[in-house]
Amino acid sequence: MKEMEEIHEEEEPPGKTPFFRAFNLEKALRLKRIFVKFEGASITGTQKDRISRLHVSRAKELGYNAVAVASCGNYGASISYFAREAGIGSVVAVPESYTGHRVPEMERMGSQVLRMPGKYEDLVERMKELSAQEGWYDSNPGSVNSWLDFAGYANIAYEIVQQLGHAPYCIAVPVGNGTTLAGIHHGFVQLYKRGEIERIPRFIGSSTPGGNPIVDSWSRGFRTVQDLDPSTIRETGINEPLVSYHSYDGQKALDAIYSTRGAAVYVSDLDMIRFSKYMERFEGIPVLPASASSLAAIYNLFGSSRRERDLVVVITGRGGRWTVQ
Repeated sequence: MKEMEEIHEEEEPPGKTPFFRAFNLEKALRLKRIFVKFEGASITGTQKDRISRLHVSRAKELGYNAVAVASCGNYGASISYFAREAGIGSVVAVPESYTGHRVPEMERMGSQVLRMPGKYEDLVERMKELSAQEGWYDSNPGSVNSWLDFAGYANIAYEIVQQLGHAPYCIAVPVGNGTTLAGIHHGFVQLYKRGEIERIPRFIGSSTPGGNPIVDSWSRGFRTVQDLDPSTIRETGINEPLVSYHSYDGQKALDAIYSTRGAAVYVSDLDMIRFSKYMERFEGIPVLPASASSLAAIYNLFGSSRRERDLVVVITGRGGRWTVQ
């Protein structure tokens, strides 16, 4: 925890992302006081920019000549961008079965892209091994450097409190590995310990049906995250950012959900698409369908509520095939 706090003091985030009250969505969906934290406005269109910059900066400071990561797309594109800006190399492994629509972007930014067989988790472990063998900086989840992830995502909590003026009643975050949710929760915990907020928000995790250990474990009443059978996982072009049989920070995310009396919700591909269209239609913002699962989860849980409570949805990626030139 000390390292997390120190990095927050020493490093500035890539830039505050927009935070706004979604009046049109409130009216259309009959929700009360819904706020959007739009991480899709970051440089490469994903919340991953918050941690990529930290990893690349640390890699360069430690003298590494390349940063390595396994990714289904967004994290790889983000690492590629910041590595190029820092003048060091990057190596990104992408499952060959995935759509890989951001691969050309990574290659244009100078990354060495490895299309490998296996699922995402298999590639994470392989890239950890290759990092040790080749002398690359390991920016994968669950690595010796992953404490930086919590420091980076904690800034989302700091910004929300600054932008809203207080802690919201509830915050919904899409979960794959659970790192983003756990990092935001860490930020709120730090604010609470410092006496800057009166309470920690309830945390809602949203993910794809049958494809996430965090939601599966919560829905079955387990306090310990249970891995899923890899053979049961169904990957689609919509759920790729969320699908997982082993969530690297799943226990931290599950603990955050339980400790705040939150919930974990499955959202279908159709609903992810539907709520991403709602976001674009009513608020004029194209968002990645998987990231719109947070809005779907809030609607499912609070759509019939008449109570006036601040509900925040974290939208983790913008829609379309955005590229950085």
